[in-house]
Amino acid sequence: MTGRTNALVKLGTAISTLEVGTLVKVNENGAPGEYMIVNQGNPDASMYDASCDGCWLLRKDIAENRKWDRTNNDYQNSDIHAYLNGGWTSRYEAGILSQIKQVKIPYVNGTNSGGSVASGANGLSCKFFLLGGYEVGWTTSNSSYFPRDGAKLSYFSSGTSSSANNKRIANYNGGRTVWWLRSIDTIGGDVHRVWYVGTKGDYYKWGFNNTCGLRPAFILPSTALVDDNLNVIPA
Repeated sequence: MTGRTNALVKLGTAISTLEVGTLVKVNENGAPGEYMIVNQGNPDASMYDASCDGCWLLRKDIAENRKWDRTNNDYQNSDIHAYLNGGWTSRYEAGILSQIKQVKIPYVNGTNSGGSVASGANGLSCKFFLLGGYEVGWTTSNSSYFPRDGAKLSYFSSGTSSSANNKRIANYNGGRTVWWLRSIDTIGGDVHRVWYVGTKGDYYKWGFNNTCGLRPAFILPSTALVDDNLNVIPA
């Protein structure tokens, strides 16, 4: 008699095989939300530790508008970082949340020019995070007050050309809206300002207690699967 196995085989396509720029769907509160693949693998092994080696996903549209913080521009202790890794996580079912990697991202440890970039194994531990200025294609060549808190992700283009800016534009309720970065303004003595992306995909800085769009990113392991409709399959 031929033996049988009762094990369930989960069929799907490895997310690592999809091209950068592909939109996949992740259930949020029971409804599919679109996320863009913005990088495959570790963007820069000198800036990110091995935890960041995977499929980087960025929410296609802005989820909501929110203040960055109520006190200063210290990302590690900011309200927005606490929210992303607290209340925000309730949007996802357990089978999705369990797959999202706990990573260490580069960030400015401190405020304005008094802080220094912590990277690699010293990066900030999180599951959800805001992108940084370097990750979306800006550098100190664009403004000397950008911290080097990351490396460009494959989807984005360097500089301020129209084609580069267009890749940074995001919508909220069907209209273009500004969205926060995690990068702070490093000008000496100014603990108030944070960089954000404008409605034309350009860069600006604003006070941390202003309201701006929230566009979270996270990283899935390369072995995560999507179905034929590009839905991420829960674990």
